[in-house]
Amino acid sequence: MLFKMINIILLILIIILSYIYIFNQIETMENIEDPIVSIKDFVKKTSIYRPVESKNLISVKKLVKSKMEELNLKTTEQFFTRNINNKEYKFSNLIGINPNAKAPYLLLGAHIDSPQIDGCESTIDAITSIAIILELVKNLLKKNPNLPIMILFVDGEEAIDGHWSSSNTLSGSNYFVNNFNLNLIDKVYIFDLIGGDLEKNKLAAFKNNPESFKDFEKLYKLNLKYDKQIFINPNVFVAYNSIEDDHIPFRNKNKYAVDIIPYTFPDSHHNLKDNYNNVNWEYIEIFYNVFYDFLI
Repeated sequence: MLFKMINIILLILIIILSYIYIFNQIETMENIEDPIVSIKDFVKKTSIYRPVESKNLISVKKLVKSKMEELNLKTTEQFFTRNINNKEYKFSNLIGINPNAKAPYLLLGAHIDSPQIDGCESTIDAITSIAIILELVKNLLKKNPNLPIMILFVDGEEAIDGHWSSSNTLSGSNYFVNNFNLNLIDKVYIFDLIGGDLEKNKLAAFKNNPESFKDFEKLYKLNLKYDKQIFINPNVFVAYNSIEDDHIPFRNKNKYAVDIIPYTFPDSHHNLKDNYNNVNWEYIEIFYNVFYDFLI
C-alpha cells in the first residue's frame, strides 16, 4: 500500500514538473521576437520616397536614429554639404558605435537615400538592408554586449541631378572615409539590393576583390543548411569586376571592404515596383540567418 502511494505521489510530481517546464518554454518562446517580423515591421514604416534633402528622408533618418539609440549605440549624425552641378546640397550620415567595445570595429553599412524617381519607395534599395543591419546588431549585442561593431547609414549614394557619375554619387561614403579615423575600423560589409528573386539575384564575390573570396566561401557553406541557396561558392563562380557603390571609397583607402549585393540587380531596381509589396521575404530570412551565423 505504501509503495503504491509513493508511486502515485511521484506521478503527481512528474505531472506538475512537466506542466511547469512546458509553461516556461511557452513563456520563453513568446518573449523571443521573430527577427523577420521585426524586420518587416521596420521596413513597412520606412519604405517611402526619400530623395536627398526631402522631408521624407529626414523622417526616415529620425526613425533609424531612434532605433539605433534603442540599441544603446553611441549615435552621431555627420552633417556635410557637396556642390553638385553648381548647387549646394545638404547631407548627413548616421553612425552608431557599440560603446561597450574597443576598436577596431566591424562595420555594417548601407545607404539611406532613394533615387530621384518620383514615387519610388526604394525598399530593396536599400531599406531592407538597413532593417537587417539593425536587427543583426540588436541580436548580436544580446549575445555579446562587448562585440566591437559599428553601423553606418550613408546619404547621397544615389545619383543627384543627372546620370550616375563620380561627381554626383557616393557622397556620404566618400565624406565618411575622408572625415573618420579609419584605423578604428577592421572590416567593412556594405549591404544593398537585398530581397529580390531567389534564383535571379544571387550574391557572389567579385573578380577584382579576391580578398573577399574566403568570406563568400564561408557564407556559401552556412547557406547550405537552408532549402534555397543565395550565396555562390567562389570556387565555382566569381562575378565580373565589382559594382561602383559605397564600398569603393573604403577600398580606395585600402580598407578591407566587401560588397554584399546581387551581381544581377532585381527587376524592381530604380522603378516603381521597388516597394514593400514586392519584397521577397524568404530571401530576407535566408540572408538574415546566414549573416547572423557568419558574424557569430
